[in-house]
Amino acid sequence: MRVLFVYTDIDVKGGARSYHFGLGLLSSVLKRAGHETELHYMFDKWDPEGYLEHINRFKPDIIGYTSDSSQIRYVAKLIKFVKEKKGDTIFQIAGGTHPSLYPKCLELIEELDAICVGEGENPLLDLVTALDTGKPHETLPGLWVRNQDNEIMRNPGAAFFHELDDIPFGDREMFDYQVVIDSDFDRATFMLSRGCPYKCSYCGSPAMGQLQEGKYVRFRSVENGIAEIKGVVTRYKVKNIFFADDVFTIDRKYVKAFCEAYKREIGLPFEVTTRVESSNPETFKLLADAGCTRVAMGIESGSEELRRKVLNRKMTNNKILQAFKDAKGAGLKTKSYNIVGFPHETKKMHEDTIKLNREISPDGIACYIFNPYPGTALYNISIKDGFLNEGHLDEDFISRADTPLVMPDFPRDEILKCYRNFAFNVYKGRSMKKAILYKLYYSRFGESLLRIFDAVKKPILKLATGS
Repeated sequence: MRVLFVYTDIDVKGGARSYHFGLGLLSSVLKRAGHETELHYMFDKWDPEGYLEHINRFKPDIIGYTSDSSQIRYVAKLIKFVKEKKGDTIFQIAGGTHPSLYPKCLELIEELDAICVGEGENPLLDLVTALDTGKPHETLPGLWVRNQDNEIMRNPGAAFFHELDDIPFGDREMFDYQVVIDSDFDRATFMLSRGCPYKCSYCGSPAMGQLQEGKYVRFRSVENGIAEIKGVVTRYKVKNIFFADDVFTIDRKYVKAFCEAYKREIGLPFEVTTRVESSNPETFKLLADAGCTRVAMGIESGSEELRRKVLNRKMTNNKILQAFKDAKGAGLKTKSYNIVGFPHETKKMHEDTIKLNREISPDGIACYIFNPYPGTALYNISIKDGFLNEGHLDEDFISRADTPLVMPDFPRDEILKCYRNFAFNVYKGRSMKKAILYKLYYSRFGESLLRIFDAVKKPILKLATGS
């Protein structure tokens, strides 16, 4: 069978291309079973005609889309576009966080044939095999399928796959991976684990962990991870590595074993994301000794009350300050993740976030506007408390630069102002140069400026973000 994967990555801030781990793994699984795959990566700009040209050239039997809530409006348009141009000749299925946590999308997108709910390696392979051999596919675990009578078959979820080492390494070539590396500071990305044990109310991970039976947080073996890294750095020109695991340091024994192997067999500089709660001086020293140059940790809000009551993040400000101090004490650079515009947040609470970041003095900062993803606890709160219109996903809304919430105590114009000026307000007393660069980056003209000055994007962003 010929399977075309579709990845829409439109309105990307910063302009870096990305490798989608899920699609890479699905492609490898299908190729190992003898099927043929290609990728249509609709990066940055809407281009349905280019997509149609790819379909006409590749002639897929199946099209598989991935989508989060910020991209579903584009995916829905493409699904309808294919149905209009090709009729019923191509089977269309969607997966990813949005279809998994908001399966109602199968009802709303009438041209869609099926969705995958949860992890997709086994369900998609089962579907492709069934369609290839002419066997029934309507009752396969892990899939919701529209049958010939236009009824939706809501099948039970497939169990979590525990033996991650048995899954082939992801298909990076499908992404023209050297181009991805070059666009992202010469960096290759890897994931050594799946799942997160924490229950943050704004994150889709807790809900994803409830969709399937079995253990949600799983690790690949150290040997398996090192083998994949070796293969990538041998094949591509890579200068540094980023581990995109939700919480890299959740298992301290694993971190120790991995750092020892990485230092011995790889040796490239690398960065990780971790949690304040799972950090300690010994782990930071292990990371630094193995070649880690920077750790990123989420603060999200400087208000302990908001974190505790709304975000379900229980760490204290003192714990946050200590974690960043410990990281710096180990010789690591730091980066903080922050979000503005949570339900029940106020401008005063956001000012607490600025204050806390000033005390931490991270080398880099990332700020986002809260997006209420369907399936999360905060999405339900946003609806229940009247901050969010249930039909907002049908609106022409760009989540990365705006908020769909309507909150009398924290109006939209104030949220956008706080977002645009956050990093400037953190750094202006310490480094005016960095503050001004962040001011430009987060301004309403930031995207246009990045495109104009694309040739010098790397040095500018490295200075601004502490990379």
